[in-house]
Amino acid sequence: MFVRLRVVNHMLHILITSQPHHPLMKRLISIFLLLTAFITAKAELSEKAIRDIIIKCDVADTVLQAPDAPTFWQLLRHTNPEFRKTAKSLASSGDRDIKRELINELSNCDQYFRTVPTAPGLYDLSEHIVESSGIRAISPTATLTITDESDIAVFGYPNGYLFMTGGLHKAVTGDTTVLRSLFAAEAAHYALQHAYAHNKYEKKRRNRHRFWRIFGAVALTGASVLADNATDGYFPVELGLMAATAIATTDVVIRYPMRYTPMQIYEADIVAYRYCQLAFGSGLHYIMALRLVGNDLDASAAMMANAPTVADRISVLQYLDTHPEIRSRVKTRNTRPKYIKKYFDPFLPSNYR
Repeated sequence: MFVRLRVVNHMLHILITSQPHHPLMKRLISIFLLLTAFITAKAELSEKAIRDIIIKCDVADTVLQAPDAPTFWQLLRHTNPEFRKTAKSLASSGDRDIKRELINELSNCDQYFRTVPTAPGLYDLSEHIVESSGIRAISPTATLTITDESDIAVFGYPNGYLFMTGGLHKAVTGDTTVLRSLFAAEAAHYALQHAYAHNKYEKKRRNRHRFWRIFGAVALTGASVLADNATDGYFPVELGLMAATAIATTDVVIRYPMRYTPMQIYEADIVAYRYCQLAFGSGLHYIMALRLVGNDLDASAAMMANAPTVADRISVLQYLDTHPEIRSRVKTRNTRPKYIKKYFDPFLPSNYR
């Protein structure tokens, strides 16, 4: 599979660097996006794979010692070995190319930040979700905006700008518990600076073709809406990809959500599950939230070739819920909070405006 991916990746690189706005090029890009979905189809996770994910990513024996939500996020950072590496890099003068790349992407996002319409009457709700989450204990300037957009999505950026769409709010009928549960996963991506860590990961792999940088970041605004209208509420990932492709090859203003590794996605899910344990008494609230909007989230991730499906993500969380004994094997279970090197936030708006 990896050989086939490299071939498609190379051919797409040629296409996108030639004449991407030519009608023929758009058709070819669409075909290759669908081809990518076909060759990256995955079988269900094995039990061993699920156990390996949990052993690597679970944080229960560190964050669940927190007396409240703000302390939860502080403990998460101070007991996460990967975040210590990320913070060290952010505090250093090195990895300037990675910082520049993310700042450039945030610059591309800035038009969206400035012009996105907000859902009327939901400001108090968004502030309640942020305040009750405790995320401002590590970032006082973190914000949540509920946008006046009809697709179903939740996404965030390394500058602490976090978003939910009005379509998501409507889909869950404004259920605050569901919204807080889904917000926790995005907050985990931000708290651990997954977008920056992912770029370091890609740099290490020397897999930084321009096609994947651009199309890996293109938002699929409206993809789930198109698919939902076409199929009366149920649709496979492939159809979500087809709707997404139609949007990706048009000349419209788009969102640029961040990209994460599969393990980072699983890690954010597990953090959100543990957050729900602390906040609501059960991690099942997060599983229920994924079930409720899973098809839409699958469609939104369809252009990320290696993104785990929502079905796989739920399988990991269900295994975590029904096998508490696996906590005894988690790598970080005896980790004590350690000093995290303070860093100047390179993603402040003043750096890209």
